[in-house]
Amino acid sequence: MNDQLERAATNPIVRPSQISFATASGAFNPGACVDHRSGRVVLFVRVFEADTRRSCLALALSRDGITIDEVWPTPAVAREAPYEEWGVEDARITYIEEERRYAITYTGYSPIGPRVCLITTDDLLDPARYQRHGPRIDAENKNCVVFPRRIGGQYVILHRPMPTIVYVRVDALEDAWPTSGIALLGPKPGTWRSSRVGAGAPPLETELGWLLPFHGATSIDEGNVYSMGWMLLDRDTPEKVLYVSDAPALTPEAPYEIEAGPIPQVDMANFKTGVRVVFPEGLVERGDDLVVYYGAADVSVGAARVNKAELLRSIAEAM
Repeated sequence: MNDQLERAATNPIVRPSQISFATASGAFNPGACVDHRSGRVVLFVRVFEADTRRSCLALALSRDGITIDEVWPTPAVAREAPYEEWGVEDARITYIEEERRYAITYTGYSPIGPRVCLITTDDLLDPARYQRHGPRIDAENKNCVVFPRRIGGQYVILHRPMPTIVYVRVDALEDAWPTSGIALLGPKPGTWRSSRVGAGAPPLETELGWLLPFHGATSIDEGNVYSMGWMLLDRDTPEKVLYVSDAPALTPEAPYEIEAGPIPQVDMANFKTGVRVVFPEGLVERGDDLVVYYGAADVSVGAARVNKAELLRSIAEAM
């Protein structure tokens, strides 16, 4: 099986020191999408502000998908609404081509707990055009992605009521989203995803089906190690899982993916062997490659690439 990714030689591609509007101890967990007007890769990076101990989203731009050309000097999505009082975290970005608009899902964190929230816009580079729709699911939830086109006239959504990825459909993104749905993938004891799983980036439509990265984590006693694998869903009936990585395609090995000492943005009691995290949230095509963007050790942003044709050929052989 050849589903492994090659890390960018310049990793981490975004570091806390690149954030100018706050003293950041973390710049990590990046949503990603290609801006359909300029062709540039847009990253929504979670910034943990050391002084407030709260998160917002910064915007970074790259022409080649690896080298960061610009990081905005002000937050792209700041904490504005009551449901974001404690933080705006972990965005995913979907371009819905048939509607020429973007769906940005993120976690709004507040005293009521983490909630899946939604922003829609027709222009990623103009925050004045961002429309907040608030929490979409009336329960604690995270790790939500929206498919890039409707299926059977409905929007397809994956979200994660702990600890399983579920599949739901809605007629309109502005409607309330179901709290429960069809379970697609859950933990598997004794493996790299023994404790919980969550959808990574919005899926990419391929000749084999819908391809997306996902994260799996071990239990706290096992180190709470976050790694990445691939999942393939049927193109016409995405509730049907065709393939799941047996072993991680990317697991914490590089120094910047492992943080041994305490950092403000995590509860170190949950990381008995240090913060060992690869957390995928973005997937784009650049030339012949797929590029995955991920949070590294809850501190910085990493990028890793794989040849698309070779990956799909390897998955087809393993199915």
